[in-house]
Amino acid sequence: MSQSTLPPLPLPPTITTRLIPTKTLTFHILESGHDPTQKRPLLLLLHGFPELAFSWRKVIPPLAAAGYHVVAPDQRGFGRTTGWDTRPFSTVDLHTFTLTTFVQDMVVLVHALGHRSVKCIVGHDCGAVTAAMCALVRPDFFDSCVLLSHPFNGSPTLPFDGDSASGGGGAEGAAGDVQGGLAARGRKHYKWYYSSAGANAEMVAPGQGLAEFFRGYFFLKSGGWAGNVPVGLRAWEVAELLKLPGYYVMPLEESMPQVVAGCMAGVEEGAVRASRVWLSDEELAVYVGEFERTGFQGGLNWYRVRTAAGGRYTGDFDVFAGRKIVVPTAFVSGKLDWGVYQEPGALEKMVDGRVCGDFRALRLVDGVGHWAPQECPDVVVDVILELVGGLLHGT
Repeated sequence: MSQSTLPPLPLPPTITTRLIPTKTLTFHILESGHDPTQKRPLLLLLHGFPELAFSWRKVIPPLAAAGYHVVAPDQRGFGRTTGWDTRPFSTVDLHTFTLTTFVQDMVVLVHALGHRSVKCIVGHDCGAVTAAMCALVRPDFFDSCVLLSHPFNGSPTLPFDGDSASGGGGAEGAAGDVQGGLAARGRKHYKWYYSSAGANAEMVAPGQGLAEFFRGYFFLKSGGWAGNVPVGLRAWEVAELLKLPGYYVMPLEESMPQVVAGCMAGVEEGAVRASRVWLSDEELAVYVGEFERTGFQGGLNWYRVRTAAGGRYTGDFDVFAGRKIVVPTAFVSGKLDWGVYQEPGALEKMVDGRVCGDFRALRLVDGVGHWAPQECPDVVVDVILELVGGLLHGT
């Protein structure tokens, strides 16, 4: 299906879409507040997995109304953005899904939009990984940063003064023994499932149907599921990881659709119906239609890069070893979002200054889970506007 024949998206009238050809990709963007006659400061919003630029539909209009040019792209591997490596699992070049490639994508896109800087880069879930990396490596270009759901866990630590031990900016760096330990307990971590050869096929054609899979996946990670009672993990070790819910630490022989179906089997329809307030059936159909068309592999390649043995695809990150995010930074998510805690100690390192030199605000919202841009868009908007407006002065 060509871009010209794709169905229109159910968007507010103030949001428009267009394609932006660049040297790396042809980006599909959602946009509001674009005024060629009067350059407005740019806000760049990056979605997570399994999501799209569409996930920012409730956040974009109020930010534009506040005087900003607001852009949300479908990122590399997602939605209606094209030009990325679509070859099969065994032949795709994963070097085209590295962290520095994602930063390049954003810098190139911003220039193509006619801007030379970004007032604030905002990222949710795996989009927060890209946003944090952008703020880390180009503080001259990205003036501030708001992260949602996925705290920044720091830049790499390298062997020092003869010490052979090494670490990384994420839990993936110390993963091997833990994955074996989980397997011995009949479990597996979702990032390693997402990195497996069969994940895409299992998720594109789930037994319950793609619409039911998406509805269940969004619901289970939201504030509506009673099973979400997050606690901080003390360490990246088996006993602690087993505290995570089944959609993070999965039964060893089950696919993600099977995990979702099992969890949803005991959920009352009234609870699921309540999730339609923030994600209607019409809106859900956008995700179903887009991932049915593209598959999940583009997004799954993000996980493969981070979980590959020996850091095969993350060496480009080493050049920033020991560096902090120095631009003003804030973090916002739901109090019921397990994603905040899945990398032990990451949020604490942001707040206490170990990995962020100018941390301004932490907002965890009552009754909200993983999908803050959709579950509590007003709070997300407030945090962004307060940060860029200089109203947040540190913690």
